[in-house]
Amino acid sequence: MLKLIFCFFICFCFYGCSSDDYSYNDDDKPNNNNDVDSGFSSDAQIVFDSIFEYYWSDKIDFFFGNYPNNKGAVDEADHPQYDEHAYLWGFGGVYSAYSAILMDSLDSDFYYQYDAKLRSALLDYYTPNRDPVGFACFVNSHDHRLYDDAIWVGIDLVDLYSLTNDNWYLNYAEVVWEFIMSGYDDLLGGGIYWEEYPKDSKNTCSNAPAVVLALKLYEETKDESYLEIGIDIYDWLQSNLQDPHDYLYWDNIKLDGRIEEWKFSYNSGQMIQAGVLLYNNTGDESYLTDAKKVAEACYQEFFDHNFTSNFTGEKFPILKDGHIWFNAVMVRGFIELHNVEEHNHYMSAIERSLTHGLRYAVDSNTGLLKSYLSGNEIDNPDERGDVLHQGAFAEMLARIGI
Repeated sequence: MLKLIFCFFICFCFYGCSSDDYSYNDDDKPNNNNDVDSGFSSDAQIVFDSIFEYYWSDKIDFFFGNYPNNKGAVDEADHPQYDEHAYLWGFGGVYSAYSAILMDSLDSDFYYQYDAKLRSALLDYYTPNRDPVGFACFVNSHDHRLYDDAIWVGIDLVDLYSLTNDNWYLNYAEVVWEFIMSGYDDLLGGGIYWEEYPKDSKNTCSNAPAVVLALKLYEETKDESYLEIGIDIYDWLQSNLQDPHDYLYWDNIKLDGRIEEWKFSYNSGQMIQAGVLLYNNTGDESYLTDAKKVAEACYQEFFDHNFTSNFTGEKFPILKDGHIWFNAVMVRGFIELHNVEEHNHYMSAIERSLTHGLRYAVDSNTGLLKSYLSGNEIDNPDERGDVLHQGAFAEMLARIGI
C-alpha cells in the first residue's frame, strides 16, 4: 500500500523527465497529504535540512566532506577547494539518511526538494568508461573504487526502488551488483574483495552488506540467483570471519589466510540484518537464531552499560562512543530483527541514545551533531565535522521512527 501511495505522486514528479536528466516543474509538484510524524521523524528531517544547508553547494552540485568548509568560495569545478567534496562513502551516508527519511515519512515535499539533486550528485561518481561500470570513491578521479563504498549506495537504491517502483533506482542497483560481483572469486573459498586494486583482502564490510543487497534484490526481482549467492557469501562469512567464541565478526582475511581481528559494530550489525533477511526469504529458523546471537553479542560489546549522563545523572545503556556511522549501520540490524521478533530492550537503548544525543550532542546554532551521543567530544578531529556522521545521525533518527 505504501508503495502504491508513493508511486502515485512519483508519476507527477517525473512526468516528462528522461532517466538521467531531471528538471521539476512547479505545476508537477505533488500534493503532500502525508504529514511527518512528530518526534524522531521530524528531528531526522531537521538534521537533514541542516546537512544541506552547511554541506551542499548549489554552485557545484556536491556535498563538501566536512564543516566548516569553503563552499561560499567555490564557483566552479576547477577551483582549488573543489577537492573538498564528499567521498562516495560520505555521500552514501547522506543518501542512506534520505532513503530512511522517505521510507519513514512518505513526504512528497521532502522528495521533491532533494531527489533530483541527489540523483545528479550520485551520477558524478559514476564510471561509465570503466569495465565493469560502477561508482568511484571520488568525483574528480575514477581510478579508485571500493566494493563496500558502492554496496552501501546499492542498498539505498534498492530501498528507494521498493518504495517508489522507479526503475532508475533498480537499474543502478543492478549496476552496483555487477561491479561487486567482479570482486568475487574462489580464492579462500569465495568472498568479495574490499577494493578493486590491489585485491589483497576479503573483508566483512564488503561481504556482509553484499548479502543484504543480494537479498533485497531477490525480494524485488525474485531472481533466484540473488538468493543463491547471498547464501553462498553468508556461509563464507560464517566459516571465515566469525569469531566462534563471541559470535562477532573479524574485520578481514588476507590472501595468505592471516585474519585481522578488529571488530567493528557495522560489520556484525550487517550480519544481524543479513540473517533476518535470509530467514524472511527462506523460512530457515537457523538464520534467525544466528541473528539473535549476533544481536546479543553486539548489545554487550557496542553499548556502554555503565553509562551515567554528565548532564542529567541518569544511568542507562547507550551506544558507545565511537564511529557514529558504524553504529548507524548496526542499528539497521537491530531494527530488522525487531520487525520480526520484538526485542524492546535493544530498541529502548537505541532510543535513549538518540534522545540523549538530540538534547546534548547537537549544536544549537547549526542543528548539526557536534559530539558523540553521550555528549563527549569526538576524539578524532578529522571526524568531528564529517558529513558521513551527520548523515548517520539523521538515518538513525529516521529508522527509529519507522
